[in-house]
Amino acid sequence: MRPPPFFKGGIRMKKLVSAAIVLGFLCSLFCASFYSNGREGFEESSEIAGDFTSFLSAPITVSPEGYYFVKEGFVYYVSNDFQKSTVVCDKLECIHNDDSVDNLGDYFECNAYVGLGAKFHIYYYKDALYVRGTSMNTVLDAIYKLSLDGTGRTVLYDKGTALTGFVIYEGMAYFADTAWKADSVVHTIKRFPLDHPEKEEVFYETAEYPEHTINQMKCMDGFCYFYFFCSREVDRESSYVKIDLESGEAEKLHEPKNCRLELGKDVSFLMEYKVISDEPYDKEKKYYRAKKGEDWEPLTEEDFISVGKKDNLRGLDKKYVYFMTDNWLEVPEPVPEADCRVRVYEHDGTLAAEIPTGEFGILYYIFPGTEDYMFLETFQDGDPLKPEFYYVDKSQFHGGIVEPKRIEMGK
Repeated sequence: MRPPPFFKGGIRMKKLVSAAIVLGFLCSLFCASFYSNGREGFEESSEIAGDFTSFLSAPITVSPEGYYFVKEGFVYYVSNDFQKSTVVCDKLECIHNDDSVDNLGDYFECNAYVGLGAKFHIYYYKDALYVRGTSMNTVLDAIYKLSLDGTGRTVLYDKGTALTGFVIYEGMAYFADTAWKADSVVHTIKRFPLDHPEKEEVFYETAEYPEHTINQMKCMDGFCYFYFFCSREVDRESSYVKIDLESGEAEKLHEPKNCRLELGKDVSFLMEYKVISDEPYDKEKKYYRAKKGEDWEPLTEEDFISVGKKDNLRGLDKKYVYFMTDNWLEVPEPVPEADCRVRVYEHDGTLAAEIPTGEFGILYYIFPGTEDYMFLETFQDGDPLKPEFYYVDKSQFHGGIVEPKRIEMGK
């Protein structure tokens, strides 16, 4: 059955030990993802520029002067040409230069430190940085404001809660909060003005999804979009929701199912899947494209090469749609490491680039980024606490192979 019209309403994974450990780690941290495709420019009224969200976090943001990354708990500045980097802290003698610290909480003495873990979100907005990190006082989460010159870090929000998301829209901070009660799990989305964090309010609340987390949240054109992701090993049905930011009315965009939905202003893409064999591991996948207000159009291998290869849908921006090799599949045979790719297409299916990713292993994330660059986040030995970042020059998107370049960061 074909999915419903766009915006008109209404794995089990292979049991590889290393991957199971990684997945368990991610789920234990209440992973969340936010697709923040903001307006361009840096005028006073502008929103967040670029898309830097993954399943787990949003560890990159862009400013007029360059980029900011969260790596191993520290906020780094990286120049626009990726040749210079520094920790965003102005202290000459600072603990961030000491790699032998036993108690990582001691790093909070540094103005650039925002906590331990892997689920960071960072946004540049009106000459400041806003970061969701971990609390100085508990094992849960907090929201910080950092000065660009490294002279200060302010705690905006720290109430001993698990924040499963964070995004900025029209001067407001929006964040998802999960609370465990005696007989239920309650998800809320709260907001406050960035200049008055004490004016916190709840505008969405539900106990309908006790086994889910809120992922891939974005705010666009007066609405908040996100999906509830279930971390169970089987039957990972996702429910995508749209909320009117003024009235608070919520609407499901489709019935729950195993899928990946990439929402854009004018065009969106959908991948539905189900496991059809455990040994050897195989999935059935269906792909669709829809313009706003129109029916979903089934896609074939003639439309996108990735359909025939059963690639995973993993990103969308105003010009390109992004797919990546599904290296779990074993039918007709496992994909050789040398053939693993991120495949980038124009919305009409024209192949723009193939990016080799075999050396990155199973776990890595794609960020559509800006008009000029896309980004990849990889992990040393599959450890989510040890990320590495790469950039890809979109000016080289002419249909061929484009190699990612590693971003060097030093304290």
